Amino acid sequence: MKPRFFICLLLSGGLILSSSGSSTAYAGPQDKPREQQLEKAMLQLLYPVIRSALQDIYKETYPAFGCERILAINERTTMKEDNQQARPVDAVHGASYFEITVGLCKSGEKIELRFKNDTPTAQYYLDLFHVR
Repeated sequence: MKPRFFICLLLSGGLILSSSGSSTAYAGPQDKPREQQLEKAMLQLLYPVIRSALQDIYKETYPAFGCERILAINERTTMKEDNQQARPVDAVHGASYFEITVGLCKSGEKIELRFKNDTPTAQYYLDLFHVR
């Protein structure tokens, strides 16, 4: 039940965030309480993964950060096995998975973290990061 709820939450949040038009990086939803609630809920669910990623990147036990925002949510689909090379992911062929890009601030730097959930357990992990 939990994975299905989480996927529905991600899909609805992605639809709402993507339909809001163009916005600058790290800018929050424009006076829309529902979008703000969905973003806060998604960030709360991703908090353990964000903290773990920052611990690995900065080699800190207790990383401090702020101004976290969801910058992008992309739904991806693995290729099917019909005469095409399957993508090298753990998700079942033809399954959907998500890439979520989170922006945050740490010590005056802006950091972008991209998380994916293409594993059999659908747990998010750090795919790549950029420090700007």
